[in-house]
Amino acid sequence: MLRFATLLLTVAMALVLTGGLSWFALRNYRLAAPIAQENLRGQALTMAAAMEGVASHDPSLASLNSFQNDEIAYAALIAADGKILFHTNSDLVDSYVPDQRYQPVLASGILGEERIQLGTGETVYEFQTPVHLSAQTCILRLALHTWRAENVMRTAKQGITVTFSLLAVGWILGITIIWMLRRQAWQQRQTARQQELARLGEVGAVLAHEIRNPLAGIKGYGQLLEERLPDGRERGFASLIVKETQRLEGLARDILLYSRSDSIAAAPCQLASVVATVFELLIPQVQEQDIDLSCDIPDDLIVPCQEESLHQVLLNVLTNSLQASPTAGKIRVTAQRKGKWAEIKVADNGPGISVEMRDVLFEPFSTSKARGAGLGLAVCRKIVEGCGGSIMVRNVPDGGAECIILLPAILANGGSA
Repeated sequence: MLRFATLLLTVAMALVLTGGLSWFALRNYRLAAPIAQENLRGQALTMAAAMEGVASHDPSLASLNSFQNDEIAYAALIAADGKILFHTNSDLVDSYVPDQRYQPVLASGILGEERIQLGTGETVYEFQTPVHLSAQTCILRLALHTWRAENVMRTAKQGITVTFSLLAVGWILGITIIWMLRRQAWQQRQTARQQELARLGEVGAVLAHEIRNPLAGIKGYGQLLEERLPDGRERGFASLIVKETQRLEGLARDILLYSRSDSIAAAPCQLASVVATVFELLIPQVQEQDIDLSCDIPDDLIVPCQEESLHQVLLNVLTNSLQASPTAGKIRVTAQRKGKWAEIKVADNGPGISVEMRDVLFEPFSTSKARGAGLGLAVCRKIVEGCGGSIMVRNVPDGGAECIILLPAILANGGSA
């Protein structure tokens, strides 16, 4: 809980920091355009005031030629009738402007500004303002290059790009670090659990090995008593001794199988034949619960798993299904070839898998049953994975659970699918 709270606090702080930096970058970007426009307007106003002062003291307007610089695309002084009194391009002096864009400024006396495209294809900032000379009121048309304003916008755009790139990199690094830390913690837990299970398996293997001989003796004496005692209460006790001893023998066998470190030898096995054998063993229990048990498995489906091992897997899975199924329930066993795999499904209509058992279903010594050591599915997974396959159990939408076993399929000629 504390670790989750720490992670939640870290994510919250990262979100706040991301939001703050994003707001700051977007604000600067939105302010860049007005600032650039104000810079152009201020520059134009300064130049217009200076040019008006020079023009008012020089009726010939020749002094205006001193204002030619890299900032000015062109400058023109236009009379009320459209005649060009001054132009930075001297060839246009005494000609007339081809447009009437100066008229609204002349009539209202209000400054005019817009961006226009020159014949060269360049976009410039055009500023128009009334200029009062001694004899008349003219319009000063001043076109400025926008490279300074574009630099402001470019810098703002680069700033927002860099900010969001750094935030993206930071989030990727943060998520990667969190993932690596969680993976490391998970690996440490898995290692600790494996070590614990290994020690437990060693102890269990020793105990299972040591109790097999006494159990065999107890079972033998119980069977002898069951045969010799007359029908009655005492014979029932002897039968109970035999059944419980057989259950302990099965538990000891499962513990020894789970604790084995050697690999399972692969041997071709006909799946339909093994399922038929398992069905014969389960007939008494199936009849007692009135279970509708059906099977649909191709006869030519062969898998590389020892018959005894596959028999134990299917017996464990079907026993679990029988124990979970209600009276007059249904269990369906199907198998089919899917590419290079043989897919085996065992489905029942029981209550399904509880939430608390989903994550530990295949863990040893994990069970929801009142009787049992919780080794059945753990042994099944070890056998199936030892044969190169996989096993999973899931709930189905219509109710019940479905166990899916994938094993490599073998062709009839002995080759793999």
